[in-house]
Amino acid sequence: MTPKEINSKLVIPSSDSASPVKTEEAAFIYNFIKERELKKTLEVGFAYAKSASHIIAATESAHIACDPFQDHYQNLGLENIKTLGLDGLLDFRNDFSHNVLPELLKQEKLFEFIFIDGDHKFDGELIDFYYADLLLEENGFVLLHDTWMRSTALVSAFIKTNRKNYKEIPTGLRNLALYQKVGKDERDGMHFKEFYTLKSILSHYGILYMSSGETNWLKRTLMKIKDWIK
Repeated sequence: MTPKEINSKLVIPSSDSASPVKTEEAAFIYNFIKERELKKTLEVGFAYAKSASHIIAATESAHIACDPFQDHYQNLGLENIKTLGLDGLLDFRNDFSHNVLPELLKQEKLFEFIFIDGDHKFDGELIDFYYADLLLEENGFVLLHDTWMRSTALVSAFIKTNRKNYKEIPTGLRNLALYQKVGKDERDGMHFKEFYTLKSILSHYGILYMSSGETNWLKRTLMKIKDWIK
């Protein structure tokens, strides 16, 4: 099943464009997994199952997803998976990730690809990464969504500055941050490197300004400058 076939069958309310991953992001996930022949996958967050459906279609293997808020989405995620005929490969946990991930760790589960797109508060997302790291095989991948958010940007900054056993993999997409676990965590018990920077906070408020309110000449000018620099 291709991304085009998946998207033609997914039911996602037009009133909610923020919850699901973008079509190009879902396609990236599908192609990345497919090209590397990854099979063991885990996902935090579920919503309308746009990412989950692309992951399962790419692996053609069992996929674990956890999300306690499926009823907030009228159970459309589970219905979409069933419509696509992928329900036999979905292991859905209707619970918070801070309950599910430690349980998977106790079961000694290991994964090759983990997608984090659940709680976007900084502490919740950092906890998700903490457990994802313990659940990830060496040379496995962890993908963060919504990098425009300050919380995700800070988690990403923490990984880049404090976790030298992770290598950033370019995605070509601004809202995804991908890291590969390339070795063991060799930090001592006192290790800490500052990951809060002036650049990151200015970038955060810049994004908020550009994405809120009406378009004006300054925003248009800044967009042209950004595109020119790129």
